[in-house]
Amino acid sequence: MKVVIAGGSIAGLAAALTLDCIGHDVAIYERSPTPLRGQGGGVAVLRRMMAFLEQHGHHCRDMISVPTHRRRWIDRDGAVTRDEPEMLPFSSWDAVYRSLCSTLPPGRIHYGRSVTGFEQDAGGIDVHIDDQRIRADVLLAADGTGSSLRARLFPDYAPSFAGYIAWRGIVDEADFDAAAIATLVENMTLHKAPGELFMAFLIPALDGSLEPGTRRFNWLWYRNETDSDTLRRHLTDQAGQVHHASIHPGQLSDDSVATLRQLASERLPSVFSQLVLATRAPFIQAIFDALSPDFVEGRVALIGDAACTVRPHTASGTSKAARDAVSLAESLPADATDVVQRLAAWSAERRAEVTSLLEKGPQLAATFGLGRPL
Repeated sequence: MKVVIAGGSIAGLAAALTLDCIGHDVAIYERSPTPLRGQGGGVAVLRRMMAFLEQHGHHCRDMISVPTHRRRWIDRDGAVTRDEPEMLPFSSWDAVYRSLCSTLPPGRIHYGRSVTGFEQDAGGIDVHIDDQRIRADVLLAADGTGSSLRARLFPDYAPSFAGYIAWRGIVDEADFDAAAIATLVENMTLHKAPGELFMAFLIPALDGSLEPGTRRFNWLWYRNETDSDTLRRHLTDQAGQVHHASIHPGQLSDDSVATLRQLASERLPSVFSQLVLATRAPFIQAIFDALSPDFVEGRVALIGDAACTVRPHTASGTSKAARDAVSLAESLPADATDVVQRLAAWSAERRAEVTSLLEKGPQLAATFGLGRPL
């Protein structure tokens, strides 16, 4: 079958790999003019994602992730209040993205091209790509939390704001004296205050290096934010444009960066505030919950965050994208003729599977005093 994928991030790449492996003709259209780089921070690599990468990309755990040995909680003065074993491997969005891109056959990704619409009939789907029309059998919407294709399918649906934000940043391990960061190395370190949760852990270097001294610290600072004016101000970039849910590194307004640094100096343990103050390009993400009314409409299927956006505390975003891709390929063998029926069955099954994840996120957030329940 001819499969068009809108969006060349993790979900789109994973789907392209699985569908290509079983013989489908796959093309990804990514609106960014160049390969994505430095778009995300750290990600937890869970079993399903590791199995997927090893099956399709021949990457093993020690090639793309930094080991984490302890989960340590510290108080405002930096004293350890809880210390327990932790074996969760942390990678980076860049490392996972690169491994997927490198495994796809050449020419599958078309940069600087946007899927702008579609019309479908009993025999197929006409996909609008800028001013071009392409006839396909299936269109996959992998265009993220703010999916324009989901909005086209379900115009009355909108994701719901969870009541808190995440300040985020990445900073080089080499920027610090070894003694100043010794307690953070290969640990997941956290600090909790009313309505706030800060965490930090190591991820690979931008080029994938895992050598000590070349790696990067990834940090996240969750903070409750219920004031709509303040939220709008944080989501307004340097050019004055208001974003729906996030602002990429380097695009935060000077006012937001100043606010972040002041809060870090006033509220965080010094071992954490040093990370924030040294970060050259912090970014921000408003936390949303999204569960599309359906994952399929005819020959259009939603995958990744376009279908369902779960809270980051579940550490399952990449694994969910991989599971979407694998299950979709299993539902669409190369000789399938009843495409619409197969997609509908896949949608019902996947929607049921992700419901528990969607419920788990708010429960975890509530234990940290963050946001509001679904």
